[in-house]
Amino acid sequence: MTTLDTPGATVRGPVGVDSFFQPRRFAFWLLIMLLANGLFSVATELYQGSQVVPVTVLLGLFVWTLYTAIPLWFFHHELDLFAQHPPLGFVLAFAYGSLGAIYLAGPVNTAFLSVLSKTVSPEFSEEWGAAIVGPTTEETLKILGVILLVLIARTQFRSLLAAASIGALVGLGFQVSEDLSYTLSNGMSYSSANEVIPVIQMVLVRGILSGLWSHALFTSIAAIGIGYFMSRRTKPFGVRLAVAAGFFLIAWTFHFLWNSPLLEPDGLIGIFLRGLPLFILGALLWWLTGRDEATSLIAVADAYVGDDLITPEERHALGSLRSRRKLRRQARKQHGRKAGRLYHELQRKQLHLVMQYGQTGPSPKADQDALEVRILRDRYETAAAKTPGKAPAASAR
Repeated sequence: MTTLDTPGATVRGPVGVDSFFQPRRFAFWLLIMLLANGLFSVATELYQGSQVVPVTVLLGLFVWTLYTAIPLWFFHHELDLFAQHPPLGFVLAFAYGSLGAIYLAGPVNTAFLSVLSKTVSPEFSEEWGAAIVGPTTEETLKILGVILLVLIARTQFRSLLAAASIGALVGLGFQVSEDLSYTLSNGMSYSSANEVIPVIQMVLVRGILSGLWSHALFTSIAAIGIGYFMSRRTKPFGVRLAVAAGFFLIAWTFHFLWNSPLLEPDGLIGIFLRGLPLFILGALLWWLTGRDEATSLIAVADAYVGDDLITPEERHALGSLRSRRKLRRQARKQHGRKAGRLYHELQRKQLHLVMQYGQTGPSPKADQDALEVRILRDRYETAAAKTPGKAPAASAR
């Protein structure tokens, strides 16, 4: 089995892809053990909190679950990232971040802060502990979760964007679980008996004002390095390792700056302005991974998929969310909402087809996907023919 080792590389053959369900691998059971311990720890904390502030616990669970659902919906409907991995991969990634990493981070952070206080001074630990300990322990534990998933299903990580998406889910899980814990602590220590305001405060500060440049961003950046290490097999081992370490250092630095007293925010606007540069740099890195993904997708499509399934215009737009949106808007504008919806469905099935060829090469599954693309193409062209105008990406048959 071979992979696309470099952008623009010739596809040399099918790519074998492991399942994330690997009961014969030790890494799988290690992950399950961490999830079980984490679930018990989080459930215990919530149960104890519900005995004191039940409204805060219930409202916090509802709000942070909704907060999680929004980016997941965006990933699924807009970025097509769920085509990168089977659902189990995303479930395990989010579960590790929200249960396993949180379970390990608590005692490790406490021990590290204690060592820092004793070896330097309590004052130094109080001022700089969060900036030093937080990035060191938490970024390490989160990226170890990505590595654990790599050990479970190594060949799932065939592009930078595939690794970044898994890293984002690990970070998002950690972020939401940590925010829920802070919400519970805020509710239990709040100055009045009101159990709703502490939830609102945490959602505003940790969810809205700092959510975009928090753990999900940090871990996705570190995971890009893992993706490079896994997908660039033609590069020297030392180069791949150095790139992986470099991206981890970027994530660590982002986290350090966020926690550092050097950038202490002044009010709510200050929190937003402090995080904005981090978000811009992170968005740039994601854009670069998107370009890498586009190159890989187009290479697979050129090798396996004919113009009757994906036209040259659609092929060019495969790796660009903006270009795919443009084609959808043209279809909807020229041929109505029904044709626009069918064309969106066609695009997603085309992307799935290319992913399938990238995973297995020619196979019965790919043949079935190709048949579904043809059916959707016919349905779209039938709907488009009922309205005036030319289809934006007509079949090349």
